[in-house]
Amino acid sequence: MMSCWLIYSFLIVLCTFIQVTKQETNADVLVFTVASNHTDGFKRYLRSARVQGFEENIKVLGFGQPWKGGNMKSIGGAYKINLLKKALKEFKNDTERIILVTDGYDVIFLMPLEDIVSRFKLFDARILFSAEGFCWPDKSLASQYPAIGRGEPYLNSGGFIGYASNVYAMLTTSKVKNSDDDQLFYTKIYLDPAFRKNHKIKVDHEAEIFQNLNGAVAKVELRFKRNEAYLQNIAYNTVPMIIHGNGQSKVILNALGNYLARAWSPEEGCLNCRDAITELPNDHQQTYPPILIAIFIDRPTPFLEELFEKIYQQVYPKSKLHLFIHNSEPYHDSVVQKFIDNGGSEYKSIKIINFNDHIGFSAGKTLAMQYCLSKDCSGYFSVDSVAHLDNTYTLKLLVEQQRGIVGPLLVREEQTWSNFWGAVADNGYYARSTDYMDIIQNKRR
Repeated sequence: MMSCWLIYSFLIVLCTFIQVTKQETNADVLVFTVASNHTDGFKRYLRSARVQGFEENIKVLGFGQPWKGGNMKSIGGAYKINLLKKALKEFKNDTERIILVTDGYDVIFLMPLEDIVSRFKLFDARILFSAEGFCWPDKSLASQYPAIGRGEPYLNSGGFIGYASNVYAMLTTSKVKNSDDDQLFYTKIYLDPAFRKNHKIKVDHEAEIFQNLNGAVAKVELRFKRNEAYLQNIAYNTVPMIIHGNGQSKVILNALGNYLARAWSPEEGCLNCRDAITELPNDHQQTYPPILIAIFIDRPTPFLEELFEKIYQQVYPKSKLHLFIHNSEPYHDSVVQKFIDNGGSEYKSIKIINFNDHIGFSAGKTLAMQYCLSKDCSGYFSVDSVAHLDNTYTLKLLVEQQRGIVGPLLVREEQTWSNFWGAVADNGYYARSTDYMDIIQNKRR
């Protein structure tokens, strides 16, 4: 019994030591990014860090300040270098502290910080850059890159990790203007053989940590292990830890971001959808935000009476609802009028555009939005006459989502038609996403 107790005590001490070591490791790592404001992409970035347990390590540079790094449509971004140089000055002689630097608007963290650091240390590098398949922004420099046997050959500056003293030495090799190109700056440093050797600068050619998506979409797959999504690089058989939607790949990043970093799970559905959700209490309906319901009848529509009945039955105080009805069909004038006569007085306000007003569908949409703004509405809910709201809580549930734009998924039974665009093609038109059928068949929610 005594020996068993000693072993058990040793295990407790060992586990405690491992836990403290991990906490200390995380505390010593600084994660830098640059962001001027809270875009949706930046919120996603912070959420992924929070999910992975290291949001407190994030140091945001330039927040709330004007962006000084050019328009970024071609070259630019050296403003990020100057901000980082200033932030790292106090650590310029720190040879042990690890610095992780990423872009902020188009990056998602896929694993905990301690795992990223552990993988970095296996490279035996002092600075490690992410890799891509394009020599950008100066193609003429491609021939100066060291030859590699496998992987993406060129440096990408959207993500790198290294020791503070080495990173600071790299940042201070020369002065740059804010409008200069950041990737070109880092590329020229990497292509200096002596500096590269002295500071042990390497590139993550096989996406063991950093996965840049531009030009590499066909090399990655979204996969699931039990109840969690992860990204697999099928070209190099690696599982990236940080994903970057560089260049033209931001739409793909948005699609992957619907699942990665515990945004969705097979068992619980959309976890990300719950982040900002609120509940409208039934006993405080006076606090509900005012909403405009805009109803558009632009074609002869069967079961129009049922549409209006379902609008009327929505569980939302009518004293908080404005109505805007645009009717282009003279045959339906009596149906609209009957609805107004029976329950219109219960609503906060009503505006009707009928066929005699000769206001087209597109102009009617604009007029509805203007009416909403004139009434200081918090939300605008548009319903076409062909759509029926079978759930009486539809409007309330949508408002509780607290999203900038949110809408219900409408489908035709036993058809692949829906009001949902799964993806957008390069020419701006509809494209079918890989998850389109699962979504409209209600397999992914």
